[in-house]
Amino acid sequence: RVDSENHPPASGRKGLSPFSMPKIFIIACEASGDKHGAMLVQAVKKITPSIECEGLGGMEMKAAGVALLEDMTRVSVLGLGDVLRKYFHFRRIFYRALERVKQARPDLLILIDSPAFNLRFAKKIKRRVPVLYYISPQIWAWGARRIHTIRRTVDHMMVLLPFEEEIYRKAGIPSTFVGHPLLDRVRASKSRADLRQEFGLKDSETMIALLPGSREPEVRRILPIMLKTAQILQGEIPELRFFLVQAPHVSSTLYDRCLVTFPELRPKKTLERLYDVVACADFALVASGTATLETALLGTPFFLLYKASASTFFFGRRLVKIPYIGLVNVLAGRHVVPEFIQHLADPAEIAHEAKILLENRELQEKLKREVSEICRTLGEPGATERAARLVVEKLAKL
Repeated sequence: RVDSENHPPASGRKGLSPFSMPKIFIIACEASGDKHGAMLVQAVKKITPSIECEGLGGMEMKAAGVALLEDMTRVSVLGLGDVLRKYFHFRRIFYRALERVKQARPDLLILIDSPAFNLRFAKKIKRRVPVLYYISPQIWAWGARRIHTIRRTVDHMMVLLPFEEEIYRKAGIPSTFVGHPLLDRVRASKSRADLRQEFGLKDSETMIALLPGSREPEVRRILPIMLKTAQILQGEIPELRFFLVQAPHVSSTLYDRCLVTFPELRPKKTLERLYDVVACADFALVASGTATLETALLGTPFFLLYKASASTFFFGRRLVKIPYIGLVNVLAGRHVVPEFIQHLADPAEIAHEAKILLENRELQEKLKREVSEICRTLGEPGATERAARLVVEKLAKL
């Protein structure tokens, strides 16, 4: 294994002087990766203000100072079917970025999540540039063979989950557990009591948050299930208030089209206040993804929902080697948060289970305690700063 400090970088510099301008190229393909990339760049710039950043990402990375070749968050995909339909679009971006890296000769390449795109990119780079990978591919769930590609193409893994560090080290891949960056950003702006007052909630009302995802395909598939569930619950528990959290990268017309079928619901729609809404809620229905961990960290009981295209689910269930998809359950090693996946995402069944939980305070408190204990295994705040220091250390060794 040849680590980055043992071979010359593409720029040919054997060391960065205090007056040099280090350059990094960073790739994030989804909205969650864009958030993590922006936080990482901001933290790196605090240590090394002169650093130049270029890459693929979204508006948050752009605001953090990354010169974007392409806004990757404008095109959303969920599963194999969606990827195939957008294949030529992503192919064009892929080769444009590849040529840019060869031309710009950055000192470091940082890849964030999205292994289908990023590991292929790392293979094409062929070690012209040292590679740091931030947010590991979920090889412990599926795609275990990817570890061989990682060993050949990645110089260092910066992992978010405590058990991932040992997996990579056993495979001979340098890795560092930095902790989870969500610990640094997930918090409400006010107390729960103040938020309930601001949102106009009566003491007798129970608030339910609906989080149907951050990409159009998943909103299209999951929001109707959530709304039908809400309709059933409202018929059985009158004192319910529903809040629908819209994703900034999803057209508002998509939400409106779904809501037309349920005119009696009239949920309050919010765009920018995800953490405040979830922290204020008594319960949430959450699409599988980053929002499940955000909801867990805010201490709100929730159910996980997932529905993909038939082709994605058909192939996925043969590849995934763990019995759950929610990160809270993965960390626990057992089912703690109920998961309603694919054909099991039946509104009548979800509503039935939700009603049992909502009418039993003891069950709610038990779920909160268990989720809180699981979240503590993610380590301490400061993950982004630890990752940034590792980036700067790698640059210093070039």
